[in-house]
Amino acid sequence: MPQLYRILTAVLAFTGCVSLVISGEVNPIMSLTGIGLLPGYYRFLKGMPQAPGLAIGGFSGLTLLIFFFDTLIVSNDYFLGVAHLTITFQAIKSFDLKEPWDHLQVYFMALLQLIIASELTQSIAFGAVFILFLVTLVTAMVLAHFMKEGTVLRIGIRKPVVYISLLTLLITIALFVSTPRISGGVWGKSHIKKIKSAGFSEKVKMGSFGELKLDPTVVMRTELNPMIPGPYYWRGMTLDYFDGTSWNSTLIDTRRSVSRTDDEFIVQPFSGSLVIQKIMLEPIDSDVIFGLDRVISIKGDFIRLEKNPAASLFVHRRGARRLQYVVRTDIVTTTQSTDFGLWKKYLNIPDFLRDKIKAFTDKVLRSEGTKPMSDLRKASMIERYLKKNYRYSLNVKPPDDNINPVLYFLFESKAGYCEHYATAMTMMLRSAGIPSRVVTGFFGGELNEYGDYIIVRQSDAHSWVEAVIDGRWKRFDPTPSVLIERPSALLLYIDMLRMKWERYVVAFSLSDQKEIVKTVSMPFRLPLMPDFRPRGFSGVIYVLLPLSGIVMMLFLLKHLRLRRYGFVTAQYLKLRNIVKNKGAEISPSSTPSEVKQEAVNLGMDGRIEDFLKLYEEHRFGGKEMRGEDRARYRNLIKEIKRQL
Repeated sequence: MPQLYRILTAVLAFTGCVSLVISGEVNPIMSLTGIGLLPGYYRFLKGMPQAPGLAIGGFSGLTLLIFFFDTLIVSNDYFLGVAHLTITFQAIKSFDLKEPWDHLQVYFMALLQLIIASELTQSIAFGAVFILFLVTLVTAMVLAHFMKEGTVLRIGIRKPVVYISLLTLLITIALFVSTPRISGGVWGKSHIKKIKSAGFSEKVKMGSFGELKLDPTVVMRTELNPMIPGPYYWRGMTLDYFDGTSWNSTLIDTRRSVSRTDDEFIVQPFSGSLVIQKIMLEPIDSDVIFGLDRVISIKGDFIRLEKNPAASLFVHRRGARRLQYVVRTDIVTTTQSTDFGLWKKYLNIPDFLRDKIKAFTDKVLRSEGTKPMSDLRKASMIERYLKKNYRYSLNVKPPDDNINPVLYFLFESKAGYCEHYATAMTMMLRSAGIPSRVVTGFFGGELNEYGDYIIVRQSDAHSWVEAVIDGRWKRFDPTPSVLIERPSALLLYIDMLRMKWERYVVAFSLSDQKEIVKTVSMPFRLPLMPDFRPRGFSGVIYVLLPLSGIVMMLFLLKHLRLRRYGFVTAQYLKLRNIVKNKGAEISPSSTPSEVKQEAVNLGMDGRIEDFLKLYEEHRFGGKEMRGEDRARYRNLIKEIKRQL
């Protein structure tokens, strides 16, 4: 058995196990058996004796017991239990590679591991592992075929491997594109973990945003059309009731389904200029979805969209999956309409805070005189005062249990992050008789110049204030601006690759399939398009591009057919065809001697004998054809062809 074949088997076994490990979902303890691959394949590559059958059988029985224990108790998940079982199988099999069938078992198990890993991870690293697996598997199968034919030492396998790998990849892509899209996981429940986002539930405790602000995890990526300048406020949840330590939403039971027209949900009437956002939202532990103010409509791959009176939007039963949707926003109308019947709840202040907050607010407003002022001026003064007199900091010491966090922020620490500023301003506005609420979402993001999209991270989580000004909700942000560290160009480029992977592979949807069908069918609809007039170079390209693809495919298929055999055998088959085309009786079972006799009958000279002598020496003598023999062999077939 060639050493290369042994190495390929080891690589496939390790590739399958690595695909599971990089998912981050397998149990480290239950996967420790994978360490056995190291001594197992070391012994195998060194040609050491394999383990006795009794030992293999004993470990296999023990593995079955461990599998049931893992599935029922440790992982409590049959899918993860099978993943751990495949790793153990690969470890045991590395000590039991005696027959060709054993290698095929390793290949099949590695393929099963990649299938399992595809359900456990959506990482671009899986794509790299898949390509490695594909090339290695094709190489091993080609090598196994030539080993069976007894020609492995006399031919090169590089070209067959390249051609078959490319053809396999093309077929894989075709199947991927044409396979019907289904919602949810293939194996029942999804195994993709949701991103924890404490600031987007119906109850948010003060201080919860501190952890999010330190988390660089990407939450969503957004393409804007047109690319308007910032600031970007990605609006999410609204909170209206404050009990002194936590914010709550009292609108849980007021969600209503948004009307749908074709494949688009119409959120509210349109009355301005639109900016379109193509958003890819990672799985988060909240049903809320985000968009710039003021959302007009949403188009996405979900059945139902809900909205509450505060204009927060929710996807019904979203599940643990990446969400891709398109938002149309009215960027001219920067305020939201309000329901006057709900104003009372937006004036609520806890009794134990009311007097102190009221006195402090009056003091701030009196600092610019005692003349009557509009609600807009009051709100702007409070916003400006907090920005100017308080310091932004994530390293805030929590107050003692007997001290309220809002009072601690206003009168003692005078330092905090967005939560503290938004809560303080909301309480101050309410004490001044201005209905207001806290809004949670994301602020800003990083512009990735390589992909022309905005990266929004957990650290961009933010809260701000909406207040009723002249009968409409208007946004205020009392949090001071903070310098943001920009990522390196390399990290942005890597994120662009990850975004393309997630957009065009992981999130490939039914709408994408429809778009491909529409694009492919376009040339067949040209006669029905009277306005289409291909002109100049672009018109020539439009016609030549599909023709070039067809010609290239035919050339590839012909080249594959001619290269199925080694050089020696391929030239001999050419000779048979030459003699047969001249009228000789050549059948598939004709021996070289019979071919020679038929050639002599046609009047050929001794060059046919020299050719067949070289063929038999190198085809059946175990001798590789090189140098002068190879050149002479090729020249002889040319001379024979000219002679006839």
